[in-house]
Formats: sequence, C-alpha cells, structure tokens
Amino acid sequence: MSEKFIPEHIDPFRYAEQALSLSGAVKLSDLHRVGANLNTTEGQISVDFKFGKDEQKLVYVKGHLQAKLALQCQRCMEPFVYEIMSDFILGIVNTLDEASALPSHYEPAIAIEGQLALRELVEDELILNLPIIPRHEPEKCKMVLPLTDSEVEQVKGENPFRVLAKLRDKQ
Repeated sequence: MSEKFIPEHIDPFRYAEQALSLSGAVKLSDLHRVGANLNTTEGQISVDFKFGKDEQKLVYVKGHLQAKLALQCQRCMEPFVYEIMSDFILGIVNTLDEASALPSHYEPAIAIEGQLALRELVEDELILNLPIIPRHEPEKCKMVLPLTDSEVEQVKGENPFRVLAKLRDKQ
C-alpha cells in the first residue's frame, strides 16, 4: 500500500469550517532547511492534522508528527537515529496583529493569501524538536568519556587538600 502524502498548501479556514482531518506523510527530501542537519534525507515523517474552531471562533489546527531522523553524534561522529514524537496546537491567523492577539495556548501560524503551508509547519516543528547538540546516550556512544557518573561522585567526595595533609604529617 502506498503512503498518502499531504498537500503542500491548503485553505485552513475551509478545513476548520468543516472540521476536517488530514493524515499522511512528508518526505524528508522535501524539507530543505532541516535536511542540512541530517546524515540522510531518506525516509518520511508521519503527520496528522485536525482543523476546527474553538469557543471564540478562532481557527486552529491540532497536529501530531512522528519521525526517525538520522543524525551525527557530535561526540563520536557516528550516525544515530533520533526519534521525534510531537503534538502541537496552532492558531491560524492572517496577520501579525491577529497573531499577537491569540490566547497563550496557541502558537501562531500565518496563512498567506488564505493558504497554509503544511510542509513548512512540519519542518518548523521538526527544527524545534531537534537536539541542540546531537549525540548518543553516553553508554551507547563509542567515545569513552573520561569519568562515569559514579566516578564523578567519588571524586567529589574526596578532599582536594588531602595531599597537603600528607605533607604536614611527614614533617
């Protein structure tokens, strides 16, 4: 069965009026801004969007995305898989003034000429969820760290002046 890909642009106000949902995938190779951070752009992101209007008649989209990204560990420089699962709620607006008037539980998404760029929303959400410094978990990394957590605790417990005490005892 072939995967259904989401359209690049939609009319979010029409989707919200009809309370429509949209599920599908986005190819990683179509996301150029995030592609620079990846080892490979093969694969895709699964996304779900639910459009609607709240009690204040504000148009919103609830989204969920899942992705497995191939990143490069900055400790050992080996590739690793980083999994992202993210839920988000965006308020759809036409202008920056409308965006600043949104309630705090909505992040703004600006529709340009009545069209919302879904792939850009997905890419923005991925970028927000990328680690600042991509790296393996310490126990899974090939690079051996100088001290383990238990060794650090042991060193912290030792008195740094114990060498001086030994010198004093010799005299």
